[in-house]
Amino acid sequence: MKRAVVLSHRAVAHELGNIGTWFELRDYEVEHVYREDSPVSLDDVEGDVLFVLGSPHSVANGYCLEPAQQEIELVRKWVSGGREFVGICFGAQVLACALGGSVRRMDQTFRAYTEMTLTPSAHDVVQGNWAVWHEDAITAPVGAEVMARLPHADTIFRVGNAWGIQPHIEFTGDIVERLATTFKVDTPDVGALVDGLRANEVDHVRRTHQLLDYICSNP
Repeated sequence: MKRAVVLSHRAVAHELGNIGTWFELRDYEVEHVYREDSPVSLDDVEGDVLFVLGSPHSVANGYCLEPAQQEIELVRKWVSGGREFVGICFGAQVLACALGGSVRRMDQTFRAYTEMTLTPSAHDVVQGNWAVWHEDAITAPVGAEVMARLPHADTIFRVGNAWGIQPHIEFTGDIVERLATTFKVDTPDVGALVDGLRANEVDHVRRTHQLLDYICSNP
């Protein structure tokens, strides 16, 4: 049985959604590590792959506070040994900073169920519409294999066994609604994101599972 480690908050941006169903179908044992536990450490954690989920925290230039800086160091240490890593949204931003890329704060939050611009090296599994919700934009590290972009940011990139995925591949319509309630956001783009996910639920789950299969079978 493979073992996955999940770093997240305890009660916000913590839902595994489509990633959780993939863990179940692929018979992964899952260990949770929470940002609220202090100090957060991965030194004694055994796992085949580390997943770092989203967060309201920031690693953007001028916005990165000490806990986020500590997380950058944790991720840098994990991936420096060539261990498998999947960073989702904030996790992708942490990975970018850990490996020499950068993250900047945008003027407004970007939310959409949208297609991205694929690079020539992109595999078929990154095609299609994905759920995006972020206010910080990634510039991937020099030498990274960038597979997808939006006009304002690199959105899927790979450095060795470490993948940064800005889209929320874990999202379902219900998860987005709960996040919107938590953050008190009631805007048309949230409704469009929920509608897009619900109209394409089966396809979104299928493509998420295919993407994770590809990531974890192509070290």
